[in-house]
This record gives sequence, structure tokens and C-alpha cells, in this order.
Amino acid sequence: MKELLRRCWHAIRRFVRSKDALVYLLFVLLATIMWITNAFSTRREISLIIPVRYTHVPDNYILTSAPSDHIRISMEDEGIDLYRNRHRNYELTFDLSGYITGEEGTFTLVMDEVRTAIVQQLTGDAGLVAFSPEILSGSYTRQHEKEVPIVYTGKIKPAAQYQLCGAPLLTPESAYVYGTEEALQALEYIETALTDFEGVQDTFTTRLPLLTPPNLRIHPDSVRIRVVAEQFTERAIQRPIATPDMAESGQLMHLFPSQATVTFRVGTAWFAKVSEQDLEVYVEMPTDGTEHLPVRVKSRNPHITHIRVKPAEVEYLIESYERDSDGGSAASVSAD
Repeated sequence: MKELLRRCWHAIRRFVRSKDALVYLLFVLLATIMWITNAFSTRREISLIIPVRYTHVPDNYILTSAPSDHIRISMEDEGIDLYRNRHRNYELTFDLSGYITGEEGTFTLVMDEVRTAIVQQLTGDAGLVAFSPEILSGSYTRQHEKEVPIVYTGKIKPAAQYQLCGAPLLTPESAYVYGTEEALQALEYIETALTDFEGVQDTFTTRLPLLTPPNLRIHPDSVRIRVVAEQFTERAIQRPIATPDMAESGQLMHLFPSQATVTFRVGTAWFAKVSEQDLEVYVEMPTDGTEHLPVRVKSRNPHITHIRVKPAEVEYLIESYERDSDGGSAASVSAD
């Protein structure tokens, strides 16, 4: 066996070193060139499937019978152009804005219009042999319309030592919904896709898709949400507690204690701009049998949040007095 392999190896070496090997390789090269040339110069036919897209359908219309979303074509070409046409990304687009009018109806894209659109997609000397379907048709109907608010359904959690500056801002704040009258009557709002944001510590803007209810269409189909967060610090201010005006009834209210400390959060950029006048601390008229009055706080500054007041309740004493002839108080009686 080894002897046979050795003889074959020597025979191959002698052939390679001879002139016959060079001639053989030359003929192989010529044959290859001729085959490639013939392959590139011969027209061949291929089949392709082209997707179809329909645009400019009015928002308040729906296609009740949609035309085909693809067309199968047969085309012929030669050489490298055949390869290019086979691997191109084709797409046919038809504008339906001129076809849809009235409450309902049908539309038809005739063969010549479809053929022209296909030919415009081909390159080089490619020729269109056939295509199917040759006619694209469908039907449409007008939908009822309703404008509803957009509601953000996720949660926003700021980072430590940060707070949100108000509610998220949605743009737009409402959307138009199209569908049957019965379906629209029960619809009160449109929700965003459930998306949570955690660790927010700056202002950011992003887009969220809207959830489309079944058998309805919405416009727009997404909303821009803007969230503003800022670093905060706490501040405390002592304020006198205001009492109701009881002068007409000849009474005066005394509080124990008469001042309260208000603690709140404020953004660091607004810390120095907050003043005592931004906060009003007061109590309301007592009801029968009430021994303590809750202390209430009203803020006039939108940047003040998470308000706490101490004490939360105060005791009170109502003093009744009589007026003398010149309008002053001649005598007084204290009443609990």
C-alpha cells in the first residue's frame, strides 16, 4: 500500500512539473472565463414578492376591506443587475387620499397604475414579465370621533434627596379616538403604556406609546412626557397662627400656643427665595364640643412641598366683650 501511494505521488509531481500541467490549467482558466461571461450575458427570469403600503388614509376613516399587502412579480434581467435586483429592498407605496371621500365607498388601483409603480422600482435593463394581483381594491367607511384626555399610568420615583417638580407634563394632553358611536360612549380616557421611571434626578423628556382600545383608532399614537426633578433641602419657619375674625359677634379667640413651626421641602435653587409670607398658618371656627383646633397651612409658593406643622392642634379660649358708647370694649368675659 505504501509503495502504491509513493508511485502515485511521484506521478503527480512529474505531471505538475511538465508542460502538460500548464496547458491544462490554461484551458481550465479559459473555460471558467467563458462560463462566467455566458452567465452574465444571458437574460434570466426570477420571481420576487414586494410589500405594499397604503398611506394618507384619513384618521377618521377605516379600511373595512383592505387590499393585498404584497404583490408577486416576475422579472428578467442579466448579469450583475439580476443579482442586484434580487437583493434590493422593494416597497410599493400608494397614496389613498384622492380615493377616499364621502361616508363610505370602494376604491380601485387599476393595472396600469400598479404596473407603473412596479417598473419605477426596477433598475438597469430589468423587464417586468408579469405581476399578481393586477388590480388592488378595497372599501372604507367613516368613523365617529371623540377627543379624550391622556393619562400617564406609570410611577415616577425620584432619587434620594430629589423631588418631583409637579406632575409629569404630557404633550399633547388629549388624543382623538375613532370608532363606532357605541364604543366611544364608554371611553373616558386613553392610557399610556405602563412605564415606570426610578432614580430620577434631572429633567428628561421621552415618548410613550398609547394603548389603543380594541376596534378603535387613535391619533396621535404616542405622547411626549416631560419629568422635572430637583434636589431639595428642608427648611423650618415659625409663623403666628391666625384666628377667625369674630369682631361682629363681640368675641375674640386666643390660642395656646399662638405660634407654630412649619417644616417643608424646597428645591435648593429656591431655598433663599422662600419667605414667611409664602405660608399662611390658621385655625377655623370651632364646632360644638371641640376642645382642640387643628392647625392648617396654606402655601402660596408652588415650590414648597411635604409641609408639616407643629403643633398639629392647639387649645383655644373665646373671650366675649361689650362695647362702650365710643366703640371700645368696656368689659370682657372669658368663655371656653
